Amino acid sequence: MRNVTIAACASLSAALGSIHAFSVFVPEWEALPGASRASVSLIYSIALVSLTFSVLLGYRVYQRLTPSAIFITVGGSAALGLWLSASSPSLLVLYLCFGLIFGGANGLGYGYVLQLSGQAARTKPGLAMCLVTAFYAVGATIAPLPFGYLIDLGGNALALRFLSAFILIVALLSALAVRMSNAEFDIEPTNAKKSLPVNLKTARRLLWLGYGTAVTAGLMIIGHAYSIALWLGLSSQSASWATTIVAFGNMLGGFSAGYFSDRLPSKSLLRWLPLATCVGLTLLAWPLDTLWPVLFFALAVVGYCYGAIIAVYPVAVSQWFGALAAPRIYGQVFTAWGLAGLLGPWVSGWFFDLTSSYAVSLLLAILLSMISVVAVRSCPSTGTDPSFN
Repeated sequence: MRNVTIAACASLSAALGSIHAFSVFVPEWEALPGASRASVSLIYSIALVSLTFSVLLGYRVYQRLTPSAIFITVGGSAALGLWLSASSPSLLVLYLCFGLIFGGANGLGYGYVLQLSGQAARTKPGLAMCLVTAFYAVGATIAPLPFGYLIDLGGNALALRFLSAFILIVALLSALAVRMSNAEFDIEPTNAKKSLPVNLKTARRLLWLGYGTAVTAGLMIIGHAYSIALWLGLSSQSASWATTIVAFGNMLGGFSAGYFSDRLPSKSLLRWLPLATCVGLTLLAWPLDTLWPVLFFALAVVGYCYGAIIAVYPVAVSQWFGALAAPRIYGQVFTAWGLAGLLGPWVSGWFFDLTSSYAVSLLLAILLSMISVVAVRSCPSTGTDPSFN
């Protein structure tokens, strides 16, 4: 029945991934009283911060509820936040409902299904955890299509109410599935939380640095893929493919990471993936006469590596610290992603405003990727699972 549990986790993950289709709601929300592009973008920023804190502190909730109860709680909270957002008269309500409530429920659900799937697939946790991460990216990629159709029919309100009902239904069906599969979530003993050995504290800090620098480099480019394509001389029609190619690479990276993470040492993967990112970044920084196949290949590489990196890190944490401590430790490491999500795209935009070029951003992204390699390489070579070494 473990496959049923993993399928339930992947389903809820895909539904929650829709949060990253936020940009489709921006045009209508900019018409709200006192709204601007920056103030509307703050809704998404608040959602990312809430998501990050939920992953960080989620283990406290995981200990108190059964798997099915967690699924119901996540689905009900997310649906409530979206339903209230649908009839929002102001930005303040959107900050609360979409940002805090939906963002918080999203992080609680994402963090939980990630760890539950890993515990369910004890022999090959890497594949299960990477699949859940990949389906989160699938949700983010597919969601804009139905959202765009629904917005044309009835505006943001119709799309948000549809998403509210959809997430609730998926959560309830997934809750039923994990209940029928008798899924259990193993809890870390209280006395194990007090302190970590020095080598594990060092590993946690270095993994935080490695994760943060790697995903910041990826997000600096992913968040500006369309604009980078225009900067390199492509037409607006051709540049529109840039975001699609990055998203496809992201999904492919997440899915393939599951295969590799159960067959190759995680530590090696976390060194080689940022190096591969550097290849893509270098092709963008010094394009070969702006050949569009080179550009698209480079963006696909960056997207692929980003998707694989965010999928492999939770696997590495589980191997390094053990499955019981993973929810708590990964929550701490995941704060690096939250910081990267806030700073990465903004830094790229700031450098472009300053220089009218993405060259500085690309060079900085290469530097960050190299720092990630050094950080992971410096991790102590002992752990609870030799496959990490």
